[in-house]
Amino acid sequence: MSKTYKFLPEDFLVLLDKITDLEQKILLFGRELGESTEQSSETWHDNATYDVARFNFETTAAELQKLIEIRNSAKIIKIGNKPSKKVRLGSVVKILNQNTGQTQLVKITGDTIH
Repeated sequence: MSKTYKFLPEDFLVLLDKITDLEQKILLFGRELGESTEQSSETWHDNATYDVARFNFETTAAELQKLIEIRNSAKIIKIGNKPSKKVRLGSVVKILNQNTGQTQLVKITGDTIH
């Protein structure tokens, strides 16, 4: 059973942008990997440039794969505009700092607070 990841629409767009960014990096690291094999008379295993390019390519590819899996299991949560007495994903709440008396509006967006 695969896990479902819930996103606000704006957060899902951030995920898509991150995937696009990683896809561009994969292309760049792939080119660097290919170029590193042509720049040295050393064998591939004695080529530090190759090792760095391969590491960058592999770690970025792994991160990209994880984000694609999340995207494929994503559910977009649409938040209504009418006020609710419950705090939930997408809610905007007012927080009172009892030490300073200052208040702050905070939007609940999963792992981050805006």
